[in-house]
Amino acid sequence: MKGPGKDGGSFSQSGLFLGFLAAFLWGTHSVIVRYLTGDLGGMQIATSRLFIAALAIYGMLRAMNAPVSVQFRDWNFRLAVLATVINYILFHIGLEHTGAGSAMVLENTAPFFVLVFLYFFADSPVGRTDVLATLLAILGVFLTVFRDFEGGGDPVLGDVMEIGAGVSWAVFLIASSRAMRASKSTAERLNFLFGVFLCSAVILLPLSVFALRMPSGNDLVFLVLLGVFPTALAYYLWYEAAARVSTLTATLLFAASVVFTFVNSAIFLGAPITPLAAIGAGLIVFAVFLTTKNN
Repeated sequence: MKGPGKDGGSFSQSGLFLGFLAAFLWGTHSVIVRYLTGDLGGMQIATSRLFIAALAIYGMLRAMNAPVSVQFRDWNFRLAVLATVINYILFHIGLEHTGAGSAMVLENTAPFFVLVFLYFFADSPVGRTDVLATLLAILGVFLTVFRDFEGGGDPVLGDVMEIGAGVSWAVFLIASSRAMRASKSTAERLNFLFGVFLCSAVILLPLSVFALRMPSGNDLVFLVLLGVFPTALAYYLWYEAAARVSTLTATLLFAASVVFTFVNSAIFLGAPITPLAAIGAGLIVFAVFLTTKNN
């Protein structure tokens, strides 16, 4: 699967750098959320981070003196918003019925569904290298979070929801990647992201009200950190990366966040780094670079 025709060597390399930087910021997500879930509900956290992220992107646009607009007529935008809403609902509710390790692995089956959608619905060539890279990445995710597998609730229901989260996330990744590769400026990419965050937050707001809790001062600080860094900044960097690399490479860069999740968990939460986790992290990184082999 080839990347965009405008990609030169340095252009693609800058995309990889931005993508891994985004993955690093995404890797702080679980550390912050683990702190917040002691006081706040999952949907409240999700909706709050989206509103804060939208505000942060709005601030970036105003600082650039760029016009702010939401492209409601863009089908890629509509798909991205719909996929985001479905993903947040399925992931957070599914997490209440299955273990965190299972949820992470099943949601990160998104690269597989990306391949399926591209092959059957987008008439995109899918080569053996793409299939191999996808399988290696999913295996890498499994090995990285293997020690976190646990039961709880109704695991079948939870696992089905997390697979649904993976499917919806694949739709988000494809729609976003295509929109970014067709974009012509940073302001255009920021406006796309601003619209996704704002519209998704508004749609999810009624669901968060049912389990609304009053956040403490510390909760507010961590909510701002969650909204600005692992959400607004990370997605912006990933969007810039998606404008420079192929759809599959952009997808696997998202999966690379698992690597930094377990690194940050080890640093901030004292979680042990097992040999299996290290091997899994290596497989994910290798899979990302494997997709750029023929670009």
